[in-house]
This record gives sequence, structure tokens and C-alpha cells, in this order.
Amino acid sequence: MSDNLMEKVSAFGERLKIGGAEVGRKMSAGMSSMSFKVKELLQGPNQEDKLVEDATAETLDEPDWAMNLEICDMINHEKVSSVELIRGIKKRIVIKNARVQYLALLLLETCAMNCEKAFSEVAAERVLDEIVKLIDDPQTVVNNRNKALMLIEAWGESTSELRYLPVYEETYKVFLIFVS
Repeated sequence: MSDNLMEKVSAFGERLKIGGAEVGRKMSAGMSSMSFKVKELLQGPNQEDKLVEDATAETLDEPDWAMNLEICDMINHEKVSSVELIRGIKKRIVIKNARVQYLALLLLETCAMNCEKAFSEVAAERVLDEIVKLIDDPQTVVNNRNKALMLIEAWGESTSELRYLPVYEETYKVFLIFVS
């Protein structure tokens, strides 16, 4: 009887070890992403964030095409980081302000069309995930949802580079559901 009890205690101990290790891994992953966010908060906006904020300001009546193209020029001449700039655009896409979202989508489109480096960052920085969330959000205004869908369609038709990425394939499937 005591051997049976020992086996049960031992088995329970093993499950605790496995469960504890799994919790530890999840905590580590969560802490690293949280530390990145805290670092981002403490450092404040970088040059790229400031450029994106200016180009997508809520106070703009219409897109500032000169500024958008200047940003593209800065990316192409490596005066700013395309990675940081796309991250900045992604931050503006998730803001719950229809005007800011629309201007961010236009800036993203302009950068993707005019900057090879920026285009490759769209998938790498998980911008497509945010675009899908924007499309799926019932509170998204129709104009922004349509713009997001048009971007997905245009990128799919213009290049085969994205079609082979699983994230794009999933995004394109969402697009097909919405247009059917």
C-alpha cells in the first residue's frame, strides 16, 4: 500500500515539475515582451515614431503627401530605420481613432509602394496581423476596413514575395471571406 502511495506522490511530483517548467517558460516569454514594452515607454518616442506621428496626426485634414514621400526618401537613403518606422505605423494602426488609422494605412501603403526595405518589414513586424484585427473589429469604420482590404489585395496581386508567407496567406483568406 505504501509503495502505491509513493508511486502516486512521485507521479504527482513529476507533473508538478513539468507544469512548473511550463509556467516558467511562459513567464519568461511574457516578461521579455513586457520588458520591451516598459523599455519603449521609458525611452519615449524615437525619430521614426515622431515622423509617423506627424504624418498621421489627428489634426490633418488630408494626407500630407509631401511628408509621406519625404519619409520614403529617408528610408531609401537609410536616414531612418525602416523597421522602426513600420513599428511606428503599426502603433498608429491600432489606435482607436478612425482618422489616425486611415492616415497610418495610407502612410503604410506609400512606404510599401516606394520603399523596398519597408515592404519586407510589413510581414516581419506583424503588421498584417494588426490589419486583420482592424478588419475584424466591428468598430472599425467602413472606409478604413475597405482601405485595409485593398492593401491586402494589392500586395497579393503585385508581388509573389508575400504570397509564400503563412501570415500573408492567412490574411488573404480573411480578405476573400470579406469580399465574398
